Amino acid sequence: MDLFRCYRIGLLICGVLLCFADATKTKYGEAVRKLLEENGYKGGASGVLVGNRLAFVEGFIEDHALGVTGHFKHARKALPASGISKILTALTVLNLIEEGKLSGNNMVFAADGVLADLVEKRDNVKDKRMFDITVDDLLRHAGGWDADISKIADPVFNDYLADGNHHLINIAKELKLKTQLTPNDIIKFMLTQPLDFEPGTKSITSNFGYMVLGRVIEKVTKEHYESAVKDDVLVNCGMWHTTLGSHEKVDIGKERKAGEILAELRDKYQVIGEYYAHVTPHIVDASLGWFTNAFDVMRLAQCIDGSAEYRLLNDTTMELALRPPRKARDSETTWQGAGFMVHKDGAIWVGEETHAPDVVFVHKNLKRYQQKSAYTGTENDPVAWTILFEGKPTINAPLKQLTKVMVEAEAHWPTVNSFVDDLHDKLLTLGTSTKLIKLKVEEHRANQYLIALKRAQFNVIWINAYTNDDSTFITVIAEQDPKASRECVALAGLPLNKLVERKMELQEEGYNITFIQNYKSFSHKDKFVFIGVFHKGAFRNDSHILYGIQHFDRPYQTLLQLYEEKGYKPLVQSLEYNRDDALLTFILEADDGDEKNQQEIYSSEIDLDESKLDRYVRKYARQQRRLIYLDASNHRGKPKFSALFKKTQMSKWLFSLGLTPEEILMTVEAKQSEGYLPSIIVGYSQNQKDEPKFAIYLEKPGDSKKFF
Repeated sequence: MDLFRCYRIGLLICGVLLCFADATKTKYGEAVRKLLEENGYKGGASGVLVGNRLAFVEGFIEDHALGVTGHFKHARKALPASGISKILTALTVLNLIEEGKLSGNNMVFAADGVLADLVEKRDNVKDKRMFDITVDDLLRHAGGWDADISKIADPVFNDYLADGNHHLINIAKELKLKTQLTPNDIIKFMLTQPLDFEPGTKSITSNFGYMVLGRVIEKVTKEHYESAVKDDVLVNCGMWHTTLGSHEKVDIGKERKAGEILAELRDKYQVIGEYYAHVTPHIVDASLGWFTNAFDVMRLAQCIDGSAEYRLLNDTTMELALRPPRKARDSETTWQGAGFMVHKDGAIWVGEETHAPDVVFVHKNLKRYQQKSAYTGTENDPVAWTILFEGKPTINAPLKQLTKVMVEAEAHWPTVNSFVDDLHDKLLTLGTSTKLIKLKVEEHRANQYLIALKRAQFNVIWINAYTNDDSTFITVIAEQDPKASRECVALAGLPLNKLVERKMELQEEGYNITFIQNYKSFSHKDKFVFIGVFHKGAFRNDSHILYGIQHFDRPYQTLLQLYEEKGYKPLVQSLEYNRDDALLTFILEADDGDEKNQQEIYSSEIDLDESKLDRYVRKYARQQRRLIYLDASNHRGKPKFSALFKKTQMSKWLFSLGLTPEEILMTVEAKQSEGYLPSIIVGYSQNQKDEPKFAIYLEKPGDSKKFF
């Protein structure tokens, strides 16, 4: 048996080469590059869905020497979603309608309306048509507001537009506010103003109408708008890059005045909507506040048309989404649907908006889910595409039609499926086995990421959470396996009550919990939470399973010894500390045929520091016992480990610890050529502010048994 210990000096000679197809070599890619460069955009990103694969994805960035160039990593960058934000809001509302928690016919401001409590004095509502506005009207921009003719302009941007413009009513001054405007302030003021047209009769893009919808969502769900959209749309669609507001840091500085800072920000974000999305996302949350990338927009396309074996809305709700406004003329061939424009043939799209960075999202046939097509991967007909632009120069052409011509001019789309390209730090193929590893996913994005893996037909075979620099992350190893991925549910950040609730729900559907990790989560204010992984039919019918949550170490060791003598084998042994108390969360399994004392086969070790872990790995290697489980915790600033070993006749495996992220990638790259793939990767910190370290276990696919 061959063990190795990777030292940094030896690893530095290795290189990591990530190769991606140059998408700009396609005719379409070159057309996008020229569109951006010739019209003065600072950059952008595009994705094209062909069949059910992401056949094209590329980012573009302005280079002062080379002009606009293709840059794959830029495709991962989150850019302003602009009008696509309204689709996320509309889908959340439609999901509430589908669940029976809301109706499109619900009045909004009437006495029994969803937001009746915002009408402080009904006599102050001068335009009584306000009480006729329905949820459906808001979805279709038919609430009665027209920013082009209103004396307030766009109420959402009023404090910006009215600053220095005496022709516009200034809401903050009218309300005599000394604090920043809130959505409720704006809504209450607008209730006292006249409508610009009768609700339901026509559609005119209204950021204010979607601001109101955001408050409808909050009222019905009793959650913040962002949380509701995340739970209902982002997680279910695997949109793990999409966030409300930007993550760019604004350097305020101690000596700088607020006016100076705001002036600088306004100069930087010359498009009003982008300025708001960066600086005050709570104002534009439901209308223009989201940031996303080309990968996630194409995941959204699959999520609403059902081409990735999951559809967000059922047939009835989808028909509702495509319906025209309630008082629209029957002769129209295009109309405003719920968050997007609709053509009578089933196409939908989102285009440019006055106060937002440019964006294009087109789906040629949202009803294609009804065709129940079997995709072969060789399709050449694009069904959806997006371009996210950086900036908003003057361009004398409708972007939707222009991009349609560009897409249709491409005769040969790549046959690759790039939906996996943003999911890994390293993609490894050995024989028939393809694995990916991802070392660092922020915990608050973890569940979206895990769904994205599932949609890309990758099954989670290892997952581990760790905390570093006041943030919690997850590390994942996944293997391409269409059947197993369909029958796997992986969830992170679960409080104990949610873990138990999901376990009971999934058990009814035939799933077994195959993995639990207990960890302290920074995003949950350093509270204990859990990772849970469930697989359908994971255990034999004659299996007996024991689960335990946070048992003290000594009682656990006594219990383990007792049950091993009865034929139970340990599968999971997660370690966490509550001050000085070591707590073990575990899974034990026994089959009717396993009456042998499992102590002869399995070995359990807990409360190991790095040097002890290294010694025990070497010790058990000499006894022909391989590592089958590893977890790390932190006790008084020092890493502590829990490990399980199993006696086996396998030939070779490799183990190392104390590696940096770069060294991990170098290691798996180098060892792949020798026939090894990673099975376990655990992150931990020696100092919370230092770079995280990793322990890794690799084995040859023929020798290994999947952990889950």
